[in-house]
Amino acid sequence: MIPFYIKSLFLLLWIVVATNLYADKKIKELVVKEAKIQFISEAPQETIRGNVTKVFGSANLETKKVSIQIDLKALNIPSRMMNRHMHENYLETELYPNTNFVGVIKRWDIKSKIVEIEGDLTLHGVTKKKFKIQGNIEETEKDFLIRSNFEIHLADFKIEVPKLVILKLNDTIQIESEILWKDQE
Repeated sequence: MIPFYIKSLFLLLWIVVATNLYADKKIKELVVKEAKIQFISEAPQETIRGNVTKVFGSANLETKKVSIQIDLKALNIPSRMMNRHMHENYLETELYPNTNFVGVIKRWDIKSKIVEIEGDLTLHGVTKKKFKIQGNIEETEKDFLIRSNFEIHLADFKIEVPKLVILKLNDTIQIESEILWKDQE
């Protein structure tokens, strides 16, 4: 018959091993699996919608660091003429092909489904510091879908809208994003 203290020691050892195995399976590093970023300009004469799905990024849940890169050359606006104007005249994607966000997770709350990040957003060669984005988290087994809506002001990034175009292009652009993050295995 095995003494009680040996059984207790064995049980304690098993709990420690099981806990360490579980901790090893915890998700620590996420990468972008899929993304859909929609840009919306609502002006008095016209609503312009564009989208891009070419998004790269990583998020470390231990260090709380987040990095996202959006390929603006892949931005698509249904109207060919508007698409050309957006790329050539406003975003100047030949000179500034990417938008980058580098920041820190300030809040990651699975229970309330809220995520908040703050960092530097670089667009059109201009960086806006302490840019805040808040979103909602949907968790699956190994993936996290994060949806967020926020605004950018073109003037903050030295993107000028000529007075003749102001009725067709708003300085305030709505951003709607859905990014599916997966565990980097």
